[in-house]
Amino acid sequence: CTMGDSSMTLYRWITLLRIAVRSLLQQKLRSFLSVLGVVCGVMAVVAMISIGEGAKKETLNEIEQLGTKNIYIKAVALSEDQVALAREHLSKGLNTSDMRRIVKGATMIERAACLRGLQTAILGLARRISPQVVACSAGYAEVQRIHISSGRFIAAQDQQKKNLVCVLGSDIAQSLGDAGAPGEFIRIGPHLFKVVGVLSRVERQTGRHSTVSVRNYNEMAFIPLETAPSLVQVKTDAPAHLLTAHQLSEIVVQVGRTRDVQAAAALVKRIMQVAHHDTPDYQLLVPLELLKQAERTQRTFNLVLGAIAGISLLVGGIGIMNIMLATVSERTREIGIRRAVGATRGHIMLHFLVESVFLTIAGGIIGLLCGLGAVEIISSLAGWTVVVSFWSAFLPLQIAFMVGIFFGLYPARQAAKVDPIVALRHE
Repeated sequence: CTMGDSSMTLYRWITLLRIAVRSLLQQKLRSFLSVLGVVCGVMAVVAMISIGEGAKKETLNEIEQLGTKNIYIKAVALSEDQVALAREHLSKGLNTSDMRRIVKGATMIERAACLRGLQTAILGLARRISPQVVACSAGYAEVQRIHISSGRFIAAQDQQKKNLVCVLGSDIAQSLGDAGAPGEFIRIGPHLFKVVGVLSRVERQTGRHSTVSVRNYNEMAFIPLETAPSLVQVKTDAPAHLLTAHQLSEIVVQVGRTRDVQAAAALVKRIMQVAHHDTPDYQLLVPLELLKQAERTQRTFNLVLGAIAGISLLVGGIGIMNIMLATVSERTREIGIRRAVGATRGHIMLHFLVESVFLTIAGGIIGLLCGLGAVEIISSLAGWTVVVSFWSAFLPLQIAFMVGIFFGLYPARQAAKVDPIVALRHE
């Protein structure tokens, strides 16, 4: 008996939907124009959410590549006034002494490494490669989670003995061919270096929306830090009068626990301020703070998108309500006939409500398909990363359904209130 009742109810709903569709198809142009606002609103929402999610993914991936437990201290260029201040305070710029102070003063720091850029060339590379030669400490690969494809990374013994060894990025090793394999020798500047390792290829996330700069390890060559001073001229952002044999481009420290990162960053900032006498010749970068800021920005962006979606669909809903009110006026005699053959006010109200919801759902589906097409076109033409998530597709359809109920309810009530006797007399 229960199954029979369910089948009958389903049959009634299918019949009601069929009648509603037939009524709407009698005025195809009017029905299409009534849902056009919903189509445009849903299409815009799908496209904007997908582009926003793509931008979010690029930014978060780059920040996570820096390491959420890491803190970066980078050398920066100084203005003329800042150079004068540095001379006055005898600041030597970012150097190895800073790293020792930080490790000694901040107990929550687990590892530390440093790096500096070198102005030199690698002989035998293809022109498409733009190599960056850097000198680094032995722990740099561990702090930055750099993986070795073959051989090994710079070791502490290489630093102590100032060995002429190097580790190559995957693109450099590939460009050099057999000469880029571990055990071979390559010329960097005026000296021959023995290749002791090749890095695994790193897939970089370098989108248009990125807010941070991630090093391209595929086109980098690493040598021991202590080998650099007697080898080539140091390339750094510090002023020339402050260059020393211990000048650095970057210090990276890794905190043991994520919850200690902010406290460690505050301590590192204070240590650097004291050591450099408040001279702004360095920049502190905390990826965890950037990550939280990016997430806050994305939440705000989502709220803005929600407001835009609401306004777009509101306009579409008002259009549908106007059309339904006009339809009720035109179909007054039809309403009277249905009431005369036994239809109740609830039946009339439900019929017009189904028509309204069907219009918005149809508009939502068409808008979703157009939005997905627009996303593909934008991705192809602009080269942007777009992410079509479940919510970017489901949320607009859900809102369209609610709009259909909300804006269809009033016309449906007006139709249900029509007096059957007056309706039958209507011409």
